[in-house]
Amino acid sequence: MFQFWPSVVKPILEAAKARRVIEIGVDRGRTSRLLASWAQTAGARVELVDPEPSLDMEGLQDRFAGAVFVHRRPSLEVLGDLLPADVVLIDGDHNWYTVYHELEMIYGTQGPVDAHAPITICHDVEWPYGRRDLYYCPDRIPEKDRQEFRIGGVLPRERGLSPGGYNAGSFHAIHEGGPRNGVRTAIEDFLLPRSEEFRVVWLPLLFGLAVIVPRARLETTAALAAVLESLDLSRPLRNLCKIAELERLDGNRPKLLPAGSGPRPGTGARNFSSALPDDVLTALLKGSLGYRYKDRAMLLNPLDMANYLALLGQLKPAAVIEIGSLEGGRTEWLADTMAALGLEVRVISVDLMPRVPSSHPGIDARVGDARNLAQVLSPDDVRSLGHPLLVIEDSAHDEETCTAVLDYFDPLLTAGDYMVIEDGAFRSDSDTPSGSSVLSPPSRAIDAFLARRSQDYEIDARFCDRFGYNATFNFNGWLRRR
Repeated sequence: MFQFWPSVVKPILEAAKARRVIEIGVDRGRTSRLLASWAQTAGARVELVDPEPSLDMEGLQDRFAGAVFVHRRPSLEVLGDLLPADVVLIDGDHNWYTVYHELEMIYGTQGPVDAHAPITICHDVEWPYGRRDLYYCPDRIPEKDRQEFRIGGVLPRERGLSPGGYNAGSFHAIHEGGPRNGVRTAIEDFLLPRSEEFRVVWLPLLFGLAVIVPRARLETTAALAAVLESLDLSRPLRNLCKIAELERLDGNRPKLLPAGSGPRPGTGARNFSSALPDDVLTALLKGSLGYRYKDRAMLLNPLDMANYLALLGQLKPAAVIEIGSLEGGRTEWLADTMAALGLEVRVISVDLMPRVPSSHPGIDARVGDARNLAQVLSPDDVRSLGHPLLVIEDSAHDEETCTAVLDYFDPLLTAGDYMVIEDGAFRSDSDTPSGSSVLSPPSRAIDAFLARRSQDYEIDARFCDRFGYNATFNFNGWLRRR
């Protein structure tokens, strides 16, 4: 929503002479910082509401003492205690149930809306969440009010889900559209019996913004009416904005590109290239993105499936630790394969998002951050598992996270243990490495790690090169502790 600050949000705050503002959904705090600075100057109060922000909200509260107050709770638990307000910004949990009930709390369920009722500014009213639910935490939504959902990405003009789309690690409604699905649908459903009491301005760009203003308030504030009039678009302009938004989304569509079959030198003896041509890598990726096991996304290509099968049989691990599991398809496959090989099954799977619970007794699924593993899988927990261990890093695929995982497990492993760093074969089209490196983020992490620790780790070419030089998605990523 921060892009709307100078042209929409700030003019509305000033025209309404707002002194109490609630922001639902802080995320990285780009709008929150603007609100805090404005509130301190205007003598206003801002309530920040987010149960799991990426921003240090308490630090912002300390910096803007007396102007900023923080609430680490879901909006529906705290919003009623924070009202009344002059303006409410909604950019939190993008689903029908949450937004509909936020609006009910703000305006009530019946009766006339008075001139002091808040102005509501709601983000994400166009694609992707205008007509599709997103659930940050599905358990917060009553089952009867949830769409059928699973983890997967979304793409413009595609009603289903794609592992390679936007926000591919999030819980989304499986299908776009239909009743009680999406942010815009929630607003329309709330307004339907009371449409004459509100004026709404829809801005169909930058994921869409809705400005909802009680007409009773407009009648008493000429400056606010003038701001809304200046924002309202004619039908031709709205159509042009929608076209431009689709062009923007298509231009920014997430893409995974092969890291390249040509020379990709690292600091060690082995090159980070592959015998597999780029078109073969791309075809393998496309096929893997749609592969499922026990109705869960697996995202494991046939070459690396064969490698893992061979490694499990050879290593006979005391435990497998999987960092990053998406829906848990590979987790289930690892557990079933260990059982088929006659091994004791112990698979610990860590992911930022909760998964559908597994019925397999050998799977221990935990929710945690790959950059802060000690909070969810302590060193003592790891040591208690015994050896040999197989650690699979397949979480964020950025250099910092891969490095954090490598460095965390390094002192906990002993001779014969393995770490597999996944997906060095690909890089995002938005990846901009520092310096002149042409390596993918996982490959950069491996290269830097081995530059420091090669005396204790070796690249196991039996797995990297089983089907040809680095004929795997994990270029030089099958690491064995010496």
